[in-house]
Amino acid sequence: MNIPEDHFQIDETNSLIVSHIENIESYNDLSTYSDLILSLNTVNYTFSTVPNNINYTNSYIVNGSSKQYILYFTQLPIISIDTPNTILDDPKVLANFTYSDDEQVLTSNIGIELRGGSSRSYPKKTYDLEFWEDDNGEDTHNVQFKNLRSDDDWILDALYNEPLRLRSYTSSKLWLSMHTPYYLKDEPEAKAGANVEYVEMFLNGRYNGIYNISEQVDKKQLKLKSFKKGEIRGELYKGISWSGATKFSSISNYDNNNRVWSDYEMKYPKEDEATDWENPYNFTDFVMNSSNTDFTNNIWSKFNYDNYLDYFIFLNLLRATDNRGKNIYLAKYKADEPYYYVPWDLDGCFGTIWNGTNENITDDILTNGFHDRVIKLNLNNYETTIANKWFDYRNNILEENKLIESIEKQYQFLSENKIYERESIVYPNYNYNEQTLSYLISWLQNRLSFLDTYYGDLLSIDNINLNKTELSFSPNPAKTRIHINNTNKLINSEYKIYDFLGRQIDKGEINNNTISIEKLKLGNYIIILNNEAHKLVIK
Repeated sequence: MNIPEDHFQIDETNSLIVSHIENIESYNDLSTYSDLILSLNTVNYTFSTVPNNINYTNSYIVNGSSKQYILYFTQLPIISIDTPNTILDDPKVLANFTYSDDEQVLTSNIGIELRGGSSRSYPKKTYDLEFWEDDNGEDTHNVQFKNLRSDDDWILDALYNEPLRLRSYTSSKLWLSMHTPYYLKDEPEAKAGANVEYVEMFLNGRYNGIYNISEQVDKKQLKLKSFKKGEIRGELYKGISWSGATKFSSISNYDNNNRVWSDYEMKYPKEDEATDWENPYNFTDFVMNSSNTDFTNNIWSKFNYDNYLDYFIFLNLLRATDNRGKNIYLAKYKADEPYYYVPWDLDGCFGTIWNGTNENITDDILTNGFHDRVIKLNLNNYETTIANKWFDYRNNILEENKLIESIEKQYQFLSENKIYERESIVYPNYNYNEQTLSYLISWLQNRLSFLDTYYGDLLSIDNINLNKTELSFSPNPAKTRIHINNTNKLINSEYKIYDFLGRQIDKGEINNNTISIEKLKLGNYIIILNNEAHKLVIK
């Protein structure tokens, strides 16, 4: 077996080899071989025993010239970073970078620095990379990995405080499947957040484990309008702490000589273009201090309503405690357009918090000052709208089996491909076992059950705007059938009934003013009539 240069890396300290292999299916039957030699860029390693086959789910002992190594074959891209410099949090220092997957080998100079806050104290670091044409970063160039965007600026997320190394990956993918920018017709390449892919990383010849290589949340990702002729158009502010303006808990005067204000860091416009906090200050002041009438009439011209709904649902599904204020971006596409939220750093979620410890709380609702005011005022029948959206999601992308299947599939990949095994060689801070997975799944099931009840309670008859639709049914609670009032608009239309787990229980066509429910068990349900959700109680 011949493995070309850059498609393998060797950790001499841990006697570990991680390698790609072409046409692995051609090694399904090795029973006729008495010896097997692996050639890594012309250097030979002999298998201590000839295996029955070669696959990604086994490890192998191979003998080098003077010692034995554990050999793994990987389906993931391999990154190698080498530098004689000490990597600091600022400035970036020069390093050599190599990336290889089944499609490309990329080598480049990079500038590298540490990234993160508390995570800098972890033994496994997160890094910010910039791809350089030269040795000092005066000229940069774009690169692309898999289906991620082409750019010169990337994050290598260490995932050290994630017990299964999959929460951030799963959450990032989930947000992108739930939400798209409202201005997508004008900017078809805009994304709602950062996409990620798994890689395995070596630093200065040492295996560093599994990482997410992540796109940046920036002007380019969101396709914000550029600063032009002294005019601020697109805006981007990064939440860096939990209090102050980011949570709408307090507001302070701003200083336009400072790129940080009240727990926000200004990311765009750039420092050499403009620093002006007037717009986010005015927005925060409006949310906190405007009259109820002014807030009710104008908030959704200042903040995008669909983004608000999706982010609230996403935040509470994950119970991402850090992402109420810290770990969010406040963005604006262009002047005179509404703000919207973009999540980042999604590691403390699905039953864990920022430091990776379990927090087995499933029965609360996360909010900030903005959320609290919207909920209190029930703007534009907000409760019904968000509950309808929740149950719509529960019947597709947030369906319980789909969520669990996605998590289990990712776990099985990492486990069966022995990525957990080699991760634990260098960072044995967690047990990547079935018990840890069971905790996550159990937490998710309990969280979904609580949220189904929470959103279902918002759909009480008292919260339905009957003046708008003039649609109602009785009795409620019911036993064997319900009678629909004002059925003229519903004749020959479809009704659907769901339980509080989002599963469709019954459906049919409305031919008169009666729907039979005698087959349904006692309990609470959601019935969809005329594309509106109503709470139905059967006793």
